[in-house]
Amino acid sequence: MNEAVSLGKFISMRRNHMRLTQEELADRIGVSKSAIAKWETDGGLPDRDNLKKLSEVINVSVNDLHRIIDSAYMKTEDLKINITPEVISILESYGYKVIRPGGDDKGGYYGIL
Repeated sequence: MNEAVSLGKFISMRRNHMRLTQEELADRIGVSKSAIAKWETDGGLPDRDNLKKLSEVINVSVNDLHRIIDSAYMKTEDLKINITPEVISILESYGYKVIRPGGDDKGGYYGIL
């Protein structure tokens, strides 16, 4: 997969590929049909035990499912940090160089080297 796909979309695609209804998948995993619907619409994630059962039923490793979760839910926007001048001073006192995107001194997010 080149583009990040949510776990819900992936579950839906695998279920359809296997020609299973939500109810049939739910029965095989041991959860309700509404749980499958919730997962497929990204309303929640399966717990550890259900993720393992899901991986067995749709024939995908738990590690692959974790990779899908990580790639879909970890956006670079989530990693941006808006820091205060006090934090910049502390970082610089420890030898870090703090730069702004584009190298200007106007507001925005910082990068830390």
